[in-house]
Amino acid sequence: MRRGVASRENGRRSAAGFTLVEMLIVIAILSIVMGVAVTSFDNISRFFTRENVKSETQKKTRFSLETMIQDIQLAGLNPRGVAGGGVQAADATSIRLASDLNFDGEFSGPFETVTYALVGADLQQTNHLGTETLVENVSSFRLTYFNAGGTELAEPINIADVRSVGVNLAITQPAGRDQRVTRSYSTRIRCRNL
Repeated sequence: MRRGVASRENGRRSAAGFTLVEMLIVIAILSIVMGVAVTSFDNISRFFTRENVKSETQKKTRFSLETMIQDIQLAGLNPRGVAGGGVQAADATSIRLASDLNFDGEFSGPFETVTYALVGADLQQTNHLGTETLVENVSSFRLTYFNAGGTELAEPINIADVRSVGVNLAITQPAGRDQRVTRSYSTRIRCRNL
């Protein structure tokens, strides 16, 4: 004679399904695994965004600085010895340069006079084509000027004494989710033609 519950045979349960407790344990384990996965994905996403912003900021800034460095190195190029070349104006946040790039004895040709200036949070270049923003979100920009002996010149700058220019530039870019990336650059450029 058989007694007991119909779902049991020989003291074993049948494979008819899962109990509520087993289902809750599986849901809890899956929740923990999904929480870890989402957190990891979020951290990776933030890291990827931040590194992309760093890379893009560095690329733009490097191009801008290289342009400025070339113009400062060429300042004063004057094969005919005409007056008016070199550093024409200088202060802590701007510099105007002139070079006789087409060797005609004048400083009015294309790209022969160029100005770099901090306007608000933008580093801008002005030449015969107009004004162009080279770098946005500049958080710090300072130009320092040095004489032939390497001594820093005090303001107001006597432009006849300038032989090299120090450039200090910092850019702060938003990097998503209230994060910011700051890149700083510092260099000293010798004016080859002064």
